[in-house]
Amino acid sequence: MNDFSIADLWIYPVKSLGGMKVSQVTITEGGSFAGDREWLVVDLDGKMLWQGDLPRMTLLSATLESGHLTLRQPDGDSITIDREYPGTPMAITQYGYEFDSVDAGTDAAAWLSAFLNHSCRLVRIGGLAHRWGGLNPVHTVSLRSLEVLNKRMAELAHAPIEVERLRPNVVLGGYHEAFAEERCSALTFTDAAIHMVEPCIRCELPNISRLDATRQRQPLKLIGTMSKERQTSKPASFGMYGRAQGSALTRGDIARDAILATT
Repeated sequence: MNDFSIADLWIYPVKSLGGMKVSQVTITEGGSFAGDREWLVVDLDGKMLWQGDLPRMTLLSATLESGHLTLRQPDGDSITIDREYPGTPMAITQYGYEFDSVDAGTDAAAWLSAFLNHSCRLVRIGGLAHRWGGLNPVHTVSLRSLEVLNKRMAELAHAPIEVERLRPNVVLGGYHEAFAEERCSALTFTDAAIHMVEPCIRCELPNISRLDATRQRQPLKLIGTMSKERQTSKPASFGMYGRAQGSALTRGDIARDAILATT
């Protein structure tokens, strides 16, 4: 049985920082979720920084509320910035693409730099975050697939991983087989659809502990092993990248149809 529902929805206001669980998302013209990854942490030359560069980024959370962006450290220390902060324009580079951005100011830069032990700036690129070549901005993960991964983790005497380590936008629940999402080309809902484009080839982020930012060997090694066991996967893949279409998605939505991919 391949019945899918939306168990949770996430957006990540700042790329590579912790995200926020939301009850509903608005779908943009670019097929992404409004507010997702519209901010970046960059070095002083304007090059994007991510957890692979600075694992401590995983310890920070970012939330959007009432027109403000709030960054928060594990001890509760926080800084709030106006979402439309009228900062200085700054040219930045992300995955080899150049974007115009707005710098979020010296207070935000100092706050981030002190926690990350690295000189950096916070910038906003806004809707441009969803418009660059080859981007499939919606990342979908199934709880059933995660359950099977964690069962295998237990067999290797490793602790289970939480879904947040995989940084999904859409967390699928429902009554479906593990990895059934890899066999779908689209899930259709009442007001929207999620088009599954390609398996998500995992980087090292799932191996970075959200408790202390240490780098671990699992689950990436196991994900690689399990990927070889499925014809629908790619090497070291877990979850699906895709695009959304329609107006909005809401937590609890039940898929009206799961369209199977042609082979």
